[in-house]
Amino acid sequence: MNANVATALVVLPEGPFTREEAKVVAAQYTNVGIENDQGTHFQLVVRDEDGMLKDRVWSFQEDAGAWINRTIAGYGIKK
Repeated sequence: MNANVATALVVLPEGPFTREEAKVVAAQYTNVGIENDQGTHFQLVVRDEDGMLKDRVWSFQEDAGAWINRTIAGYGIKK
């Protein structure tokens, strides 16, 4: 495999997302994570390099993935 070939980042679906989908996306970034875990639902959170909140969405929101994907694209710090 060519080391110069960039691996495509995984993004969330446009609507609600599962814990497994969130974990895959969060694992790609140093500043994206699961918080406020209620068991059946949770928030995916994006923070800046100082730990300040940039955005968060509940996993069950109708357009959760669409909103948080935009925030991650702008503020996500790739591992």
